[in-house]
Amino acid sequence: MNQINVADVADQLAEDGEMETELMREVSFSLQVMRFEPGDEDPMHAHAEEEIYLVNTGEATLVTEDESVEVASGDVIHLGSGTDHQFTDFDDEFTVTVIYAPAEGSQAV
Repeated sequence: MNQINVADVADQLAEDGEMETELMREVSFSLQVMRFEPGDEDPMHAHAEEEIYLVNTGEATLVTEDESVEVASGDVIHLGSGTDHQFTDFDDEFTVTVIYAPAEGSQAV
């Protein structure tokens, strides 16, 4: 069993000035925490893996090729493999937990 406190991880990212860290990796999935502040950039991109985002704190806009939606703490978002996306308009502290299935980078784009 693995147990991680996401708030502690986000605090450590802030202290270290980092935007993301991978916390778990198995063949079937990987888990990351990402932290954004106003002025950070998340360029439009896609992953070959399925993605599930859980918004831990804050608010932002999630832009895909088809739509733009406001997301906030407590929201869960699924993006299918190959979906172009980016987060924009971050508030003071926007953190998300993201699960890639299978593990990020394990599929060819």
